[in-house]
Amino acid sequence: MNQDIRQFCGKYNYTSQSESRLKCEASLKHSLRITSTLPDSQAKAKPTKKLEWNEALSANNLIWCNGKLSQLDTWSEETRMELLYRIAPVPRIHNQRKLQTQHRQYQLKMKTAITSELKKENNEAAEFLQAVLDTDGHVSYSKIERFGKLNMQRKKQRIKMLETYLNAHNQVHRRAPTNAVYLQEGILKVPHQWQVGSDTVSLKEYIELTRKFLTYHFPQYPIEAIIGHDDERSVEQGTGCHPHYFLSGRNSETGEFDLHKRQIQVVNEYIRHVYSVDGFFPNDSKLSREESRDFGRFFQKMVKDFVNEHLFHAKGLNVVFAPETERQSDRRKKMNREASLPKSERSHNYHTHQLELIQDKVELTEKQHVNLVNMQKKVEQELTLLTNNTVQEQIRLSQLQVERDTMQIEVSDLKTESSRLTTLSQNLAQALVPKLVDIFKKVLLSINAKDKGVMKKQSEYLASALNSTLDLPPELAKKMAGEIAMLQESDNQLTSQSTDKAPK
Repeated sequence: MNQDIRQFCGKYNYTSQSESRLKCEASLKHSLRITSTLPDSQAKAKPTKKLEWNEALSANNLIWCNGKLSQLDTWSEETRMELLYRIAPVPRIHNQRKLQTQHRQYQLKMKTAITSELKKENNEAAEFLQAVLDTDGHVSYSKIERFGKLNMQRKKQRIKMLETYLNAHNQVHRRAPTNAVYLQEGILKVPHQWQVGSDTVSLKEYIELTRKFLTYHFPQYPIEAIIGHDDERSVEQGTGCHPHYFLSGRNSETGEFDLHKRQIQVVNEYIRHVYSVDGFFPNDSKLSREESRDFGRFFQKMVKDFVNEHLFHAKGLNVVFAPETERQSDRRKKMNREASLPKSERSHNYHTHQLELIQDKVELTEKQHVNLVNMQKKVEQELTLLTNNTVQEQIRLSQLQVERDTMQIEVSDLKTESSRLTTLSQNLAQALVPKLVDIFKKVLLSINAKDKGVMKKQSEYLASALNSTLDLPPELAKKMAGEIAMLQESDNQLTSQSTDKAPK
């Protein structure tokens, strides 16, 4: 499916009237990138401003002229000026209206003279005068002498008539009527916002499309030049390239300056072909204000259909008209009002477009700055939080290190105590075991003596064992002494019982 885009299509008609001619010269200066003043023009008071384009991109501009395409910057400024003077409307001569009136009057006199000479059968003189009337271009003054050699009535008057006619004819034949279109400028441009870059549609393709359109619809009217611009943008952009065409208003077949009339006829043919309506505009090409607006709209429709068919559809693009709301917008109305102003004085031109781009960049930068500030605040908050956490962790780590050191000291103390106790245990074992063995041995001996009935020995062994407990640690000695004492007490009771039972 093709992508819908908008296209600006404008055309401006220039006449030989002073104000129109100066506008044409100013526009040609802009299109040809002439920055110096024109020595022979009142337009010299308004030099072209370089702010109207980007000089860094001047090598991109192209010009089609005399059937050849070349880079505009390869043309010297002198050559560009020569082209400007060649195609711009020729200024009116001082007494142009008088000469035009005289030309019309003597045309009638010539026709009357032809009729009169034919009646007198001066056919050669009549045919000579008719041939002069049928000549559109310059007529040599040598014809006056040749005419004087022919037979005719009132020869002096006839010769004076021819001389006056040729004088008026040769002065006005190159000059268009003051209200006729001498040169038409047209522009086709896809605005930047539709993002159709030169990698999609190149400037060469735009120029060739323009040439095809003009030669297809208006082949009788010479294309003086097509100038392609690709420097009314920033270096970073790739959009906005566009052609300006300059079409002669003079019919190359008839010599008449009737481009406007022919364009109305072509639009009429377009309406008949597309909408099956005949004679939509009057045959005399005299349009009312409303008809002029309709003519402009249908001309743009004709351009739209042509460019879609011959270029844009093949590129996946489709030119459509802006909706009515957009056409009636304040911005569009302002652009329409400023269309006749010099490009440097319009509110929407290369310079203001660059300012808009810069402003957009400023706004974007400001938004990015705000975002970065917010991000910085967030990062600072996170950093503060992390710092606080780090401090707390460092405090906790210090506490753990203190606890570790304390535990290491305690472990060391415990190791020392364990070593001491081990040594002590070993010493005790070495000191106590022999003493305990001695005590146990004496107790066993006492028990053995008891079993043999040697009570005296038993008492001696127990007394010796009890005495040996004094060498033991107090607690152990106390317990051992208690046990031995119990044995002694038991033995004493047994001894008493034995004494009581003995015979008296």
